[in-house]
Amino acid sequence: MLIQFKSFSIPKVTQLEAISERLETEKTFDSNFISASLENDKLYFGIPVAMLNQPMLLVNHFDGLSIEFKNIVWKIHDNRIFLESSSTVQSSSGVIIPVEKDQPLSQKIISIFPILKEKRTDQNIWINATDLFTDHTIAKWNLFSELRALKEHSRITDVKYLPNEIIVRTLQVSSENGETWSSSVDFSVYLLPKPMTPRLFDHRMGFGSEDQSSSSTINYKPESPLANITRWRLEKKDSDLPMSEPIKPITFFLPMDIPKKWTPYVKAGILEWLPAFEAAGFKNALVVKEVSHGDSDLHFNSVNSSMVRWGDQRDVRGFEDAEGGTVMTIVDLRSGEILKSDLFIGASYLSLMDRYFVSCAPLDDRTLHYPFPDELTGALIQSLVAHEAGHAFGLRDGHYGEYAYPFEKMRDAEWLKTMGHTPSIMTYARNNNLPQPTDHIPASLLLQKVGPTDLYSIRWAYTPYDDTTPDVEGTALEAMVREQDSVAWYRYNIPVYEQIGPGSTNEVVENNDPIKSTVLGLANLKRVIELLPIVNQNQKDYALIERLYGQILTYWYKQMEHVMSLIGGYQIQYKCPSQLGGVYTPIPRIVQEEAMTFLIKHAFSAPEWLVNPSFSDTFKYSTYRDQLMEYQKLVLFELISQRRMKRFGRMEFHTDYKGISHQMLTTLQSGLFAELNTPIPKVNSRKQEIQRIYIDALMEAISQKGGTLNAVGNTMYDGRSKSLFMNNLVILKKELTKQVKKKMDPETSGHLKLLLHQMDGIH
Repeated sequence: MLIQFKSFSIPKVTQLEAISERLETEKTFDSNFISASLENDKLYFGIPVAMLNQPMLLVNHFDGLSIEFKNIVWKIHDNRIFLESSSTVQSSSGVIIPVEKDQPLSQKIISIFPILKEKRTDQNIWINATDLFTDHTIAKWNLFSELRALKEHSRITDVKYLPNEIIVRTLQVSSENGETWSSSVDFSVYLLPKPMTPRLFDHRMGFGSEDQSSSSTINYKPESPLANITRWRLEKKDSDLPMSEPIKPITFFLPMDIPKKWTPYVKAGILEWLPAFEAAGFKNALVVKEVSHGDSDLHFNSVNSSMVRWGDQRDVRGFEDAEGGTVMTIVDLRSGEILKSDLFIGASYLSLMDRYFVSCAPLDDRTLHYPFPDELTGALIQSLVAHEAGHAFGLRDGHYGEYAYPFEKMRDAEWLKTMGHTPSIMTYARNNNLPQPTDHIPASLLLQKVGPTDLYSIRWAYTPYDDTTPDVEGTALEAMVREQDSVAWYRYNIPVYEQIGPGSTNEVVENNDPIKSTVLGLANLKRVIELLPIVNQNQKDYALIERLYGQILTYWYKQMEHVMSLIGGYQIQYKCPSQLGGVYTPIPRIVQEEAMTFLIKHAFSAPEWLVNPSFSDTFKYSTYRDQLMEYQKLVLFELISQRRMKRFGRMEFHTDYKGISHQMLTTLQSGLFAELNTPIPKVNSRKQEIQRIYIDALMEAISQKGGTLNAVGNTMYDGRSKSLFMNNLVILKKELTKQVKKKMDPETSGHLKLLLHQMDGIH
């Protein structure tokens, strides 16, 4: 889930007098759950005796895009009702989950309510619950932590009743820095169901744990601590059938603010997952309903309703480039059951079109009409929705089966039709930019879609084992995981702060030959450059061509990163101790050598069509800002980074990789200073900059002082790396001293002298 949303303020309240007007109405709900009575501006709760000590959720839906919830119970003490919030929850996985990390008590009292004797009945104990929802300092919601509540101006505007949920709609008035703000905020009190049968977390599969906040122990480490995965409660109507409809399907509602022309694509994006649930034994497991004016019983901010939220910023100036989407989920921490998943689709049409144009314009003539035809834009929306739907089912962003698909299949229409160009829609492989125009691949096969690894993941998480023992279930699930031994594209690995290898890059079509892939990608990128003047010809200015050129440079860097991931890189397959072989296997040495040679040629000697395209004088008048140079610097810094050098050091424990650190640095330096091997050196201005940066980087690395021993995130260069850098600089200085005596053009001569001046301290 990559998300880059900007935000803007809720309109300031100018008439507090209007806000302070009270709702003159009465609304009463009676049920076996909590009864509610809204009388003028007061909200009364009638709590059945049977509901005391029952686990519930108190939910703050805020604006629908942020959700916060607390596990609560109602308790009676003498003539008072205590609303208590648990700081820990007992998980059925066998551990206690801390909910409030800084709260040492097992139960925290949120509020104490006097019992209203005049309203009390044999069945219900009545309290005045108004302040719980109008004074957000009582529950201490993090969502309001920055604001000061103006309780006297906030009010309850409506109450909605469902059999297991009370929904309270409020108008919240808050202030900050002398400004006053209003917002419509909904709250829920929700009765938790009986915990479902859990499925234990396994780090080899791409599902999140019930405790979303435990990122340090579960989400970003290849470990399998005791935890449950997050998933929906799917139960067969007929457990004897291999394929059965569920008792309660997973249902999403499409609100009316989604433009009608996009509704079919949003729906199709969710329903792309139907075959995955069929693989788990469920027919018609997904239902998508369009909300109409007649759906009076449907409330958007309800734990009982999962919505597709469209976002309303696309037409706001400054938000034209909003990207991605996200999912807001409410989970029963006791079992990992997903109770609600709201999909937020906030990407602008512009961002979807730009990304597709940069990757696929030479392969799809529809891109030459900017903005795109609705048919193409709708297909891009469908792909985005399908990705977010995967999150709604419990799957995480990650690397699924990357560096596993055969390179030659990326241009095979039959393969693409059945397998796609990436095994999972949960990767950031994006669109397929590898086919060449002469391959005549249908445009529909260029888009990312739900793939075979997604079917595999859902099969593992949702296949029911109701009539078996835990041991039998565990054996069956382990057998599914072991399918990764023979089917490489089923493998999952976690996104981390470094690219460990070619299975952990983004924004590129991952397959088993990144070098050949990048050759094809660059060929298409050159074609995209040539198309820019054509697509811009009907515009009023050159803003489109400038924006797309900038994104082309970013995409070029991602291609270079793809190749660079081979250097000092590993293949990754997470395993348990009973599986043979290591988790991290070094990329073959010869492949790493080829990758370095490729980068020297393509990254540090960028072609003229990329450096200075024919149209560049339509928006550039200076070499500042040189975005391409910034990316070239990044490639250089990454090649000699602390983490890569330490990965080289680890590889040298293997006999076949002895001396690889020295070899790679020598090859890099020889390539960067190849002009020194010519009879009369001549270094162009761009290469001069790269050479100066290289020397500066090595000098800085050598002078780097040691950091805190074993500090988290410690990326200091070790002594071994510094020694290799020093050796390279000494060799380079000797060569420069020899070359500078030659007669050459003044610019190159001055450049070589400047390099020697940089290395004054090197002997």
